[in-house]
Amino acid sequence: MTVSNSTEITAIAGGGWAGLATAVKLSAHGQKVLLLEASGQLGGRARSVPVNNKRLDNGQHILLGAYRGFLDMLEILGLMESDIVYRKKLDLCIHSLHGSGIKICAAALPGPFHLFVGVITARGLNITDKTGIIRFWLHLLKTGFTLESDMCVADYLGKHRQSKRVTNTFWGPLCIAALNTTPAMASARIFLNVLRKSFTGSRHNSDMLLPRVGLGDMLPAPASRYIRQRGGQVNTNERVLEIIMDGEILSGIKTSCQDYSVSNLVLATPCRQTGKLLMPLPGLKDITERLGQLKQEAIITLYMQFPETIRIENDMAGIYDGLTQWLIDRRTCGQPGLIAAVISTNGPHLDMNRDELEKTIISETRQLFPEWPEPESTFLLREKQATFSCTCGSDRLRPRCESVGNGIWLAGDYIDTGLPSTLESAIQSGLQCADRILQKSVGNQTIRG
Repeated sequence: MTVSNSTEITAIAGGGWAGLATAVKLSAHGQKVLLLEASGQLGGRARSVPVNNKRLDNGQHILLGAYRGFLDMLEILGLMESDIVYRKKLDLCIHSLHGSGIKICAAALPGPFHLFVGVITARGLNITDKTGIIRFWLHLLKTGFTLESDMCVADYLGKHRQSKRVTNTFWGPLCIAALNTTPAMASARIFLNVLRKSFTGSRHNSDMLLPRVGLGDMLPAPASRYIRQRGGQVNTNERVLEIIMDGEILSGIKTSCQDYSVSNLVLATPCRQTGKLLMPLPGLKDITERLGQLKQEAIITLYMQFPETIRIENDMAGIYDGLTQWLIDRRTCGQPGLIAAVISTNGPHLDMNRDELEKTIISETRQLFPEWPEPESTFLLREKQATFSCTCGSDRLRPRCESVGNGIWLAGDYIDTGLPSTLESAIQSGLQCADRILQKSVGNQTIRG
């Protein structure tokens, strides 16, 4: 059902993936939108940046087949999945710098048997480890992946007798990749929710979706075109400075360029910026305090350009006992020989200077692949506030996707979607926010896209 009201304008502060998803969904239903991004480009903390005649992503994002929000966005925008991502079945190689690693490949069977067979045939795990994983998985299936009281992932794995090797080589890398938080700190409840979505139902839910294009061409560029084609405005270099209220009702916003009269305002800004904008408004002390308590995690990416013949056999390789956590081959993005080394989560590496950090990553890379030459060039990207810290109990701090005032809405990866701080969580929050606004526009009638 399409809804159109020429007198209503929805302003969206923030041109990241949450704001873009909100704007696209509203535009698809005939709503007038005004998307305002403070920086000079769209994408937020998942964008492409120009570096030495290359377009480099400011982080590596491996999507999953279970990410329905992302796939729905591609459908709305009229994009072919195969043009944007390369889909492959789950195939994990986790290496060790000082010993043996593991390799687990999902079988071509219905779920969850695809995972069971993958574990049984895994290399690098003994029969006790394999039996422990399967016994643990059967427990999760029996309990519906639910947890009465949250605890950290490490404690939960220990409670269910997962060996140190299985924890270090399998569950630990999965936890860091999914939650960007170490098992010692990460929320078991949210981790189990990710496992449920990814490894139950269709076996294709656990497929890995590797980008064929840069982050800027995955969503920001096509979304911007879509919004403009449907009469919306997309303004960069324009920051929302103040929310203007008429009593308890939203009347407009003040930006770095001008004032606007709007009917709805979606704050799709980082949680701390959202808190600052809401702070002057009455009755929102609780939510601003909760947003202020959400801690942040960093992501560091070192791009290493090797000769074009250099490649990683399975497109990506994990390292469980080094500073470097993942090596990702950018060949699928049309950048042969370019390897992205990723360090997620906070840690002592944040205090290392650039030279020390680069030398350590390059040394570990060459230790893993001794036949590789020295990189021809490198480029380091640091995102010190890349995601919120998905710690035990953090779900109590995350606001729900609902109006926080008459006409004011929130969207972002920190919204309580049940997912960690991922692109999918950002998109889902934006789509849910758009649905709420559309429901309001038609007198609480549910709108389905």
